Amino acid sequence: DCLGWFKGCDPDNDKCCEGYKCNRRDKWCKYKLW
Repeated sequence: DCLGWFKGCDPDNDKCCEGYKCNRRDKWCKYKLW
């Protein structure tokens, strides 16, 4: 199961959904804009 918008995540084990990226500072899944 992947993590969606603003779900807590681990930047070293990024389980965010397609199109999202774990934000290292906030430890949340956010839209990947790049």
